[in-house]
Amino acid sequence: MPLQHGPHVVIIGAGFSGLLTAIQLLRQCARTCVTLIERRDAFGPGVAYDTGNPGHLLNVRLDNMSAFPDQPGHLADWLAEQPSWRAQDGFITRGMYGEYLRHLLDEALDGAPERLTLVAGEAKSLTRVNDGWRVRAGETVVSADAVVLALGNLEPASPPGIDAAVRASAAYVENPWRIDPTAASEARSILLIGSGLTMVDAALTLQKPGRRFTALSRHGLLPRGHATVPPTPFEGEFSGGPADLVAQVRRASLTHDWRAVFDRLRRSARPIWRDWTPDQRKRFLRHLRPLWDVHRHRLSPGTAREVGSMLASGDLTVLAGKLTDAVLDDGVVAVAWRPRHRRRPIRDRFDLVINCTGPLGSIQHSAEPVIRDLLSQGHGRPDPLGLGLEVDQTGTLIGAAGAPTTGLHAIGPLTRGAFWEMTAVPDLRGQARDLAATLLARSPG
Repeated sequence: MPLQHGPHVVIIGAGFSGLLTAIQLLRQCARTCVTLIERRDAFGPGVAYDTGNPGHLLNVRLDNMSAFPDQPGHLADWLAEQPSWRAQDGFITRGMYGEYLRHLLDEALDGAPERLTLVAGEAKSLTRVNDGWRVRAGETVVSADAVVLALGNLEPASPPGIDAAVRASAAYVENPWRIDPTAASEARSILLIGSGLTMVDAALTLQKPGRRFTALSRHGLLPRGHATVPPTPFEGEFSGGPADLVAQVRRASLTHDWRAVFDRLRRSARPIWRDWTPDQRKRFLRHLRPLWDVHRHRLSPGTAREVGSMLASGDLTVLAGKLTDAVLDDGVVAVAWRPRHRRRPIRDRFDLVINCTGPLGSIQHSAEPVIRDLLSQGHGRPDPLGLGLEVDQTGTLIGAAGAPTTGLHAIGPLTRGAFWEMTAVPDLRGQARDLAATLLARSPG
């Protein structure tokens, strides 16, 4: 792609974060050229929204899911033009949201066909060339002034204790996003390692009469549900360290719906996290993260009701403990797990085991080729908390020597070490807008 028209930015990953960064770049500068690289067949929806399962609902109400911070009604306006859609308690399906993102991509292609290029393939390497970069994706090589890593959540973290024979068998699923319901058709008892939103998705995807699920996680906590009717907003302020926040949240929740309290806290999370010392951040992750996750990452009311029904019927059991051993035994998986606060393990047998522990945070263990390449070259390094890549407050990667890597940026979950709250649309859309402005301000064009 010729660069004389203006800066050229390559974005690796074409899910929500990558797509919105591309759109913001095209909107903010009429001379910008963008190349989107995506290894999956679908550009736009990413893994999260590329689903046709009607039971997979958004975890945020549609009135807060516009792709653009300055156009809060953008999604609602688009939905009003669709011939067939419905919302359940204000929540639409993730598949419908994926269609919205495809629409945004089509609009961008129609509006600037000469400035937006799509490349299907997996990014393998990044090479510094003078003041720019060269990106190799399959057989395609693209030159750019700047590169953005918009990889979304990395592959799942691999739980310890699982025998190699189990991992290699059809009785184990390492990546829950690749579940084939037909391959699991004969399984009657299923162990889900983890009890968060990923576990809920897996259980709802595979639910059928006579099938029993056991969810095992360290604390045995389930995601809380949204209220059927949005609560009255809480307008208080939060400050201080982790212990201070706990006290403030508990006090506020005595007089206000806890959901409104957490929503207000989440809007303050980024500056609070930025001002915390490394020790304060570590204490939060060690002691409070499980509570944060289940209150922050909620289920839609309909999904919460369905999970409640599965619990009541015994189709789903949630246990607190740690998996210690899993081996193949006559075609099934023999599991040993140790209950929380107990030393003696309990043994059980399952037809199928699914890893629902959530995405990998220890970036140095990632199998992503482009991540392994940039780490090996010293263009980036893991953040000290093991949450992703180390970046500065503009999203620029910090290299192995401790200095910013000019022209190499990240967006989304990879940047949690710097921003903490950077996984949901309300956070990502603002980050995409700000990153686009940063890239254009630094562009030599």
